[in-house]
Amino acid sequence: MSHTKRDYVMQGVFELQAPQGVSNGSIKKSYRKKALKCHPDKNPDNENAAEEFDTLKKVLEILLDVGARAAYDRVLKSRKEAAIRNRERTKEEQTLRAKLEERERQAADGRPHISEEERFRRELKRLEEEGERLIIEELERLNREVENEMKQASNSTSDNSKSSTQETSVFRVKVKWVATSDWPGYKEEEIHQLFYKWGDINAMVMKQKGNKGTAMIDYANYQGADMAVQFEKGLIGKPVEVAHVTPETMKKPDKKDDSKNKTESASGNSNPFESVADMNRRRQAERQKLIEEILNRDSST
Repeated sequence: MSHTKRDYVMQGVFELQAPQGVSNGSIKKSYRKKALKCHPDKNPDNENAAEEFDTLKKVLEILLDVGARAAYDRVLKSRKEAAIRNRERTKEEQTLRAKLEERERQAADGRPHISEEERFRRELKRLEEEGERLIIEELERLNREVENEMKQASNSTSDNSKSSTQETSVFRVKVKWVATSDWPGYKEEEIHQLFYKWGDINAMVMKQKGNKGTAMIDYANYQGADMAVQFEKGLIGKPVEVAHVTPETMKKPDKKDDSKNKTESASGNSNPFESVADMNRRRQAERQKLIEEILNRDSST
């Protein structure tokens, strides 16, 4: 940790305004409340979220460590006493008294006086060398709470009685954009870069017809698809519209296609030696073909 970074963390500790002698339970409770608000996963549009969250972790390390906490309490006590003294004497008296006290300390100790501020900085350095051992458990608890909140938010927007067709379609999102005279539209790698950060992508197809572009993205889970719909807005000046692919947009296969699929499925299952890798590749191809059919049908309507 650089000297500047350490001073920034110290500033964060004092801005937290933890009173002297407050319990660890109260500190943890305040930390969780504030950390849940600035967690990077809940603030994807905030570029400084990760840095603020990291600073908050360092602040918790300091306040939970016995040595650093004692140094922090001494700083508070020293500042409080200094404030009282400063109110009782003029600026000139303060300067003269500070010089006199410094000479007395150096004469008594035989070495330069180390202020409480410097002792606190040294405690921060010691914490840096020891690592984040003190807050691993707290971080794990916080991550579980964030994950549970996001799951609850996702579950509240979905029907608990989804059919198998709904389960396969609810993970897909449809993306639309409109090209301009000075921008031809998104490329496949640009769309992939925008959307893969929200979750693992099973398959993706896209089509550009005139100035209107469309992409269909199949996520590995509902959470990825839902976060893409909620938070993805596209690049600056190149907006996109993102929506779930609802079960109603899925085309029901006719009897001929259904019998064909059953025959293919039966022939595929008839090979007991089909490897897991081959099976995954076959399912990937089927998924890719399905979303291409959906995209083509939507474009023709």
